[in-house]
Amino acid sequence: MGKTTYIKNLIKRLIDKRKNPKNILYLSLDFFSSRKEMRNAIDFFLNLTKDADEIFIFLDEITSIENWNMELKRLADLGLTQRAITLATGSSAIKLKEKAELLPSRGLEGNEYYIKPLSFREFVLQSIDLIAEWVENFDFRSTLKKLKSLLKESWINLSDGIDDIKSQVQKILPFKSEIDYLFRLYLTTGGLPGVINHYLSNRFIQGKDVIDPKISEIFVRDVLGDLFKLQKQETITRQIFKSIIESYGSRFSFSKLSHDIERSHLTVIDYLRYLEECFISFILYAYDFNKKSSKFKGEKKIYFFDHMVFHSIKAYLTGEKIWDVIGNTFQNEELESKLVEGMVISHLLLHKEIPYLKSGDTFLWYYYDKSGREIDAIFKENDSYLGIEVKYKFQVDERDIKIIPPVKK
Repeated sequence: MGKTTYIKNLIKRLIDKRKNPKNILYLSLDFFSSRKEMRNAIDFFLNLTKDADEIFIFLDEITSIENWNMELKRLADLGLTQRAITLATGSSAIKLKEKAELLPSRGLEGNEYYIKPLSFREFVLQSIDLIAEWVENFDFRSTLKKLKSLLKESWINLSDGIDDIKSQVQKILPFKSEIDYLFRLYLTTGGLPGVINHYLSNRFIQGKDVIDPKISEIFVRDVLGDLFKLQKQETITRQIFKSIIESYGSRFSFSKLSHDIERSHLTVIDYLRYLEECFISFILYAYDFNKKSSKFKGEKKIYFFDHMVFHSIKAYLTGEKIWDVIGNTFQNEELESKLVEGMVISHLLLHKEIPYLKSGDTFLWYYYDKSGREIDAIFKENDSYLGIEVKYKFQVDERDIKIIPPVKK
C-alpha cells in the first residue's frame, strides 16, 4: 500500500509539472493473469504514444507476473529506455533480486531502491505535527513544534569527532522529556508506516490506546505467504522464529541452532538467508581484526529489521494479543534493552547499505573475544573502526564499555 501511494504521488507531481497525462501509464499488475496480458497493455500504450519524446511507465507489483524480467529486457532491447522512464515495484524482495540479476546493462545499476522502515528520526519528523495537534497540553505542544525545527537543523554523522557529536547532542538535550515521549511511541509502533498510522489514529483520534491484533496477523500472513511461495515449511519457520525470540540478541552458532530445532545445518542456513532477503531478520557476524574480515565460522547474532516484527512474531508464536506482547516487553527491562540494541544496529545497517555495492557485512559487525569482552557493534567508516555500545536502562556505568586496541573511538 505504501508503494502504490508513493507511485500515485509521483504521477500527481508529473501532472502538476504539466506532463501530458496521456504519456503516463500506470498498471496494477496484481490484477493481471499473465505476462502476455501485461505485454499487450504496454504495447497498446506504446502505440498510442509513438510521437511522444518522453513517456512514463509505472508497473506496480511486477513480481506477481511470472518471468516479469523478460518484459523489462524487451523494453530495454527495443531502445525504449531512451525516451521512457520505467518504475517497477514488488512486494517480494527475493523475487525482485532473483530476476533483477538477470538484467545486466539494462539500466538497473544504481537504480534499485528498498522502501525500508522509518528510522526514529524519520518517525519524529513525519509524525510530530499530528501528535502536536492532538496533545492537550499547550506548553508540550509548543515544545514539540520547537523540537521539530531544531531536528531539521541538527545532524549527527558518525564520521565526525566525538566533540562534534557531543555538541549536536547537547543542542537537543533540553528536549529530553519530549524525545523520551516520542521514543516510547516509536518503541510501540516500530518504523512500518501502516502500523504507525494505525496506532497514532487509535491513540489520538479514536481515543483508544491499543494496536489491533489484525495488524500483526496481516504481517505474519504476508511473511508466511512469501515463504510458502518459495516452498518453505511453516513448521521449520516457526521453530527458527521461536529460537530467535527466546535468545534475542544473544550469540549463537549455526550448529547450535540446527541442534535446537533438530534440523540440518544447511536447512537452517537456507531459511535464515531467505528471512534476510525478505527483510525479516538479519545475521550480524563477529569481526576478526587480524584477518580484517567477518568470522563466518564464529558465533553470530540475529536481529529483526524492525522491532514491530519481533512483537508480531511473538504474538504469532504465543497466541497472545500483540498489545499484550508489547506491554509485557515494556515490563521486562532486559528484553526491552535487547530490542533497543537491535533497533540501533538495524538503523546502522539499513541506512548505510547500498544494494549490490555495499552489503552489511562489509561495514558492520560485532566483537567478542575469549576473555569475555564484547562490543555490540563495530562500524567501519572509511579506514577506521567505531565501537558502538548500546545501553537502555535506568542507570548506565562507564565500566560497561569494553576497550580494545583496534577501536580507538
